[in-house]
Amino acid sequence: MNNFLKRIIVGALAAVTLWLGFFIYYEKVIYLRDRVLGFYFETAETLFPSSYAVTIVNYQNYRRYYRPFRALPRGFFYAGGILLYRAERKIGIHQLAAEALRYTDYLRASQLAGGIREYNGIRGSDIPEGASLVIPGSVAGLLPDVRNRAMPGIITARGLYFSGTSAGSTMVLKNLDRYRALGINTIVFDAKDITGIVTYYSRIPEVRTYNTHEKRTIDNIEKFIRALKVNDFYVVARIAVFHDHLLRKRDPSLAIRSKGGGVWNPESKERWCDPTSKKVQDYNIKLAMELADLGVDEIQFDYIRFPTTGTLRDADFRYDFDRMTNDESITQFLKRARENISAHNARLSIDVFGVVAWGKVIDIGKTGQRIELLARHCDVISPMLYPSHFNDDFDGYARPGDNPYYFIYNGCRKVIGLAGKNAVVRPWLQAFRWRVSRYNRDYILTQIKATNDSGARGYLFWNAANDYDTVLRALEEMNGRPQAAAEE
Repeated sequence: MNNFLKRIIVGALAAVTLWLGFFIYYEKVIYLRDRVLGFYFETAETLFPSSYAVTIVNYQNYRRYYRPFRALPRGFFYAGGILLYRAERKIGIHQLAAEALRYTDYLRASQLAGGIREYNGIRGSDIPEGASLVIPGSVAGLLPDVRNRAMPGIITARGLYFSGTSAGSTMVLKNLDRYRALGINTIVFDAKDITGIVTYYSRIPEVRTYNTHEKRTIDNIEKFIRALKVNDFYVVARIAVFHDHLLRKRDPSLAIRSKGGGVWNPESKERWCDPTSKKVQDYNIKLAMELADLGVDEIQFDYIRFPTTGTLRDADFRYDFDRMTNDESITQFLKRARENISAHNARLSIDVFGVVAWGKVIDIGKTGQRIELLARHCDVISPMLYPSHFNDDFDGYARPGDNPYYFIYNGCRKVIGLAGKNAVVRPWLQAFRWRVSRYNRDYILTQIKATNDSGARGYLFWNAANDYDTVLRALEEMNGRPQAAAEE
């Protein structure tokens, strides 16, 4: 074989290799090209501003895409935009729907089960072995990858809280346009509340062992997070950490123990796991890391404290990390958590009692929430400054619930002073009428003004029932939009 022929063969092989590489990595090549062009145009426009009216899309916000059907479970096939399933064994239609849900646009597994039954003409609740089915409502072959490739920035959040039940229904997603038009840019949802129910299907071994996601309410967590982020909402997953009824029930060894033997405070309605237990801490940290990998921007720890009611002198803690004071224990846990969560490109925030901002030793000693220590190991501190939650005559105010400006403004200023430059302060505001003489739009607007005047960075509204009608009307007024009928 002469040299000329060898060159032709080598050149042909090189061309085929390049062609195959381009085909296989097409999306990455396009992504890289767009980033380079975006950087070039952004730099050129900065150095040599043009007179033309052009819009530069920030290349750093460019979303990658991924193929959701690249690694399907056994029995599933994707072809020509259609998701198919062939039963390798007899399977219940609801079990199939639960397995297929993440690959569809359905939000609830029960809705998908109905769709499978109707589309394929199935009667009964079982699918026989060997049956071939079409799974309706499959997602596109390429989807936006909403996972954070880098640590998200800390925004001036204006947010609403939603329970797992609300997040799992259409309630939140169908109102996104209205929220955004009124300036809401953040959604906080329960990933685990004090009931201990993990609200979504988790792949963490401990969650599956204890089956703490058995009664989950967010069937399609991937769709929920994707819809929020594609619509430019900052997504916060709330985890109630040590106040956990279900985990304590499923594994009593994780409960706070009594010095006399057995579970501490067994008759109380407040059921706590041991904050000093490594297993308890790891359980919550693993949940946080999983949620970060699903694409949430921030993990919010609530009930990151010791219990404050019950016979506290009878509590016998494990102290897996050596004996410490309450504030040292909570700080040590937060430090561990942040190190792990940060590695998965999510921010970490904490909720603290509003009263600890006043720095009373008894409150700090009981809860373990010493703000100046905690601020070193989190990105955001959210004091729960609900005016109604302060005792009557606190700081000389007979009815704190009727004095929102004082408690929001001064609470934020105190926390900002304690946190210093280590963490941003973003308070929880009251969106409920308990112990308030006149809960209306002005009450909401007064809290927002107090927050802004204090120098805090944004705010979150809390209503346990997720009823934000008064909040949204106040935001309409603040934004100069048409108002609904005046409230009584």
